Amino acid sequence: MDDKWSVNMPHTVFNRDDFAELIGQPMKPGTIIIGHPPSPLDSSLPVIVFIQGLRNDSALWYRDNNMYDLAGERFQTVFLELHDTAGVPKSNWENGEILASQLEQISSYFEGRKLFLIGYSKGAVDAQTALVHFGKHHLAEGVISIAAPHFGSELADLANSRPAGWLANLIGANNEGTKSLQTGVMNYFRSITDELSEVGSNKYYTIAGDKAGPLLSLYSIGGLFIQGTSDGVVSVSSSRLPYGHELAVGDWNHAEIRLGTNVYPVFRETLTTPFPYGEKHRFFQEESEEELAILARGGKQSGTAAESFFVENGVERVVLNWVCSQEVSKITLARPRSKTKKVYDVKPVRDDAYFYGAWHHCIELDAPKQGEWHISVFTEEESAYLFLVKFHSSQNTLYRLVPVLDKKSWQIAVPKAASYRLPSRNFNVTYEVNFEPSVNDRREADPLSAAAHHNYFVSSRSAEDEKLTITLPDNGEGTYNTTINIEGFTPSGERIQRTAVKTVYVDNEGTAY
Repeated sequence: MDDKWSVNMPHTVFNRDDFAELIGQPMKPGTIIIGHPPSPLDSSLPVIVFIQGLRNDSALWYRDNNMYDLAGERFQTVFLELHDTAGVPKSNWENGEILASQLEQISSYFEGRKLFLIGYSKGAVDAQTALVHFGKHHLAEGVISIAAPHFGSELADLANSRPAGWLANLIGANNEGTKSLQTGVMNYFRSITDELSEVGSNKYYTIAGDKAGPLLSLYSIGGLFIQGTSDGVVSVSSSRLPYGHELAVGDWNHAEIRLGTNVYPVFRETLTTPFPYGEKHRFFQEESEEELAILARGGKQSGTAAESFFVENGVERVVLNWVCSQEVSKITLARPRSKTKKVYDVKPVRDDAYFYGAWHHCIELDAPKQGEWHISVFTEEESAYLFLVKFHSSQNTLYRLVPVLDKKSWQIAVPKAASYRLPSRNFNVTYEVNFEPSVNDRREADPLSAAAHHNYFVSSRSAEDEKLTITLPDNGEGTYNTTINIEGFTPSGERIQRTAVKTVYVDNEGTAY
């Protein structure tokens, strides 16, 4: 075999001598990379197994990252390649299955020494799947979960939503890995995992980041769509486990939190100390009312694509984000009641997470003028786009999505009109449900059946006559990704538009998660 082998990054070559042994083929799913043993070697310490996340390969831990150097000074390290290394992200079930086989090989290689798993983002979910559902809990002492979406990510919901459909199909964002991280799907996973006795066989620690920045970076853009505090990809709330011990919530975004300099000092001592059973916090996820602050639109793009959106009074700031498969340098905006257009220079930001391969183009407007705005973007080649508007508005608290107890319905709370003469109680609500049949947890769905989306519409509902209620259709077990569009008037009579995206998983008994 060659002395050097390349990672799947252009112009990047790593010397094989940096590692003790390669079991398998470079950059192929199933491969195991054995790090050099520390000096002196203490065989009583656990073997540290690093597991990367969605669309990552093992080089995440040792390319532009000193995690390998720091951990390798004291511990025996191992790095793995899962399905994502081949550029085809798979679900936690498929990654968990291949990981289970790798853990058996590692345990045998090190003659039964206990393993300690370090899982980054989805890698921690894959790790728990291997331990609990593929029966490898006896091989491991514990799991360090770094920025993991244990309860899913709103960005995964968005990537599989109707507005993002054209773009997701074009760039491959609606892959099995992203689908498995939708909030409803992960809530279902929690329901069939957290009460199993196998969970108690391992120690679980969590680490989260609360820095959705810097401004107009990929992580600030992601943070606009996520409810609550986040690292720009995963919310702090989703990173927690009800039986886990939270080691830290630090000032890191989703990229910074994986760096050895930042987090190795946080978890280093936990690798050799007893689990603090008396100190652990019980974290529980509770579904709450959601303020409506986003507008989402999408479609095909050939040449110039255009959208319009309304800004109501009292909006302090809006952030516009045009996501498409090509880089653009200019965006054109037309203000309300104006015949002139302004061309904005924008700096493309490449996505490396749920919209991998797409480009974000953002404009931030302070105190935007009330009324109808128009945006247009030109691309040289055929493309597709997702257009997002985040409203920083006092109106956001007045319009809420309220979950019903069975989790199959939502009520939309709207304010009363300031005057009976104003039309603010006449709201038009449409919703579209993209339904995907169950894949029976561990098996891929038939491509024809999985691609069949069932769309349902409700329109012209008035809050004066009835509550604005959205109810899912009954299509049996599977994932229901729902896009809700609301258009109406504020209490003072201005047009207002909002979008909500929610994902629910319904099991074979009809219970929704």
